[in-house]
Amino acid sequence: MMIPWPDRESLRCLAQACLLLFLFSYGWDSEKAYGDSSNGELVDLTGGVIPLLTYDSGGSFSGGGELFSGGSLSSRGDVRYLVRVKNQTGDPIDADSLILVVDKIQEMARLRDVTTSLDIRGTDGNTEDGKPYFRVPVDGQAELPPYGESESFPIEIKNPDLLRLYPPVLRVRGIRKTASHAFQGALQNLIQEGVVTPEEAKKAMDQSQ
Repeated sequence: MMIPWPDRESLRCLAQACLLLFLFSYGWDSEKAYGDSSNGELVDLTGGVIPLLTYDSGGSFSGGGELFSGGSLSSRGDVRYLVRVKNQTGDPIDADSLILVVDKIQEMARLRDVTTSLDIRGTDGNTEDGKPYFRVPVDGQAELPPYGESESFPIEIKNPDLLRLYPPVLRVRGIRKTASHAFQGALQNLIQEGVVTPEEAKKAMDQSQ
């Protein structure tokens, strides 16, 4: 006995149901854990994508001041760090979205944030709340892969008042390509193949919100 092949309408409904099941079972939880980046807004990935900071004592960017014994940074006029980020998540990070934010730099004596009184060189702009940021280089790749590392780049700080500084507190922002993004891509493919209509795809995405 031959089993009849489902008609086009049945296939369309089945495809939509399967995709919604996929989204709710995996993509929804993953996206909520790191914020909603579906509209292109950058979310805080710190903790999943880790900044690795080292003091660069051999760089050409140097100035007056001194160091504590043991290498702890003290009242040095010009300070240079090298930083890279490591993707500890199981998902790729969109390379064009990846930025490193200088959240604050504290003075040792009074633990006050002195970021605005310092000249941080080579930044690519400021966040909406006025914090300087750098775009993270990933060697021309479209994504920073899971458990991959970015290229190293410098953070150069001019410290004209010779304050004793703690290393900068850094945060990473970007777009993590979760299962929700895979769901959207799969829907787009189904639209192109004529399995679902744009209206049905929109309804499926609305139901996931």
